[in-house]
Amino acid sequence: MFSISDFKVEIDAIDISSMVTSMNLYESIHGNVKGTIHVEDKLNFFDMFFRGIAMTQVKISYIYFDKYLEIDLYADGVTDQVITKMGKSYNVTLSSLLNLSAEVIRICNSYSGDSNIILSKLWKETHGDIAKLYLDSSTDSKGKYVVPNISASECMRNVVNASYDVHKTGMFLYQRLVDQGGTRFTSIHTMGNTPYSPGGDPFAIKNVEITIDTTLGMHDTIGTANKFILKDYNKDFIAKLAGGMWGQKVTQIELDETKDTVHNKKEATDIEITKFSLSKNLYDTEVSLFSPESLVQEEIIMNMKFRLFNTNLNVEGVVAIPGIGCGMTVNVDQGGNGISATKTDGTYLVANINHIYTMDDGDMEYSQNIGLVREWYNLEK
Repeated sequence: MFSISDFKVEIDAIDISSMVTSMNLYESIHGNVKGTIHVEDKLNFFDMFFRGIAMTQVKISYIYFDKYLEIDLYADGVTDQVITKMGKSYNVTLSSLLNLSAEVIRICNSYSGDSNIILSKLWKETHGDIAKLYLDSSTDSKGKYVVPNISASECMRNVVNASYDVHKTGMFLYQRLVDQGGTRFTSIHTMGNTPYSPGGDPFAIKNVEITIDTTLGMHDTIGTANKFILKDYNKDFIAKLAGGMWGQKVTQIELDETKDTVHNKKEATDIEITKFSLSKNLYDTEVSLFSPESLVQEEIIMNMKFRLFNTNLNVEGVVAIPGIGCGMTVNVDQGGNGISATKTDGTYLVANINHIYTMDDGDMEYSQNIGLVREWYNLEK
């Protein structure tokens, strides 16, 4: 494993890099970047500078194989604090800067167009022009969305769940660490056709045990690992089959809509949230993004997303790969021979990456745990 250089962690513009002994940054196709930093605090930094419930900005930057990375997050609480006579140690939980506005801002508006247009308008109303949104795929889902005073996060989740591209594959809204704060709206088809190929050829994660006799060159070592765990392979097939995950036909039966049922909450507070029911007359001649036809399509799209995770392969202790991110594809070679050869080699989609940084003798060493997924043997094309 290799080390990063020029490592810096700033909390409210105060450099605490010398106090950070380990750090984890996690990315996934299911959401935003998050993480944890472990702090050995012998200067009482916690009491002097942490601002209670107010947002405390955290800026992280470093260089790895000539690639500079900088990302802004915010401290979302402190956990596991231990106090000794020598000082304090604790974990600082990190969250994306986008989480606050997405949860706090409520949307009461209407939007029309395809899913890219609707999401872009919602994004601008929620995050303004500063936060970057990359639209990687052309969307075929379209209609009108009347938003009845709900949080921006719930609103965007509804759009993502109902969206599909021109190839009729589902969409994901997520962040990569390498995008340094940017967010992507990408389809399964686009992901399956986005190989990580820094040298021109698709990259392969290999099972290599480094010894004196098998020492590799520096660049040949990148992406090697010796722990591959097949977490799931076609698990709960009967339940999935019964649930229609591989169904090709959906029959919808319209139920009576005249009954009005009110469900009271078990606990009540003085914080009131108002939601409005929608009339079909709001759409005039336009089609709702959530019309009965689109709801059936949404069910098909969700099944496709579940099928993508039919095979889960975890690779631990990977010699960190510079520039890789979730939503890319890689090849896997687990190094089997004879009876240990496996059909679970081949092309996978990177679903999540846990970036692990550990201080060792003054150097911050960098490794990755990578979660890989695919449906049966091949990705959706």
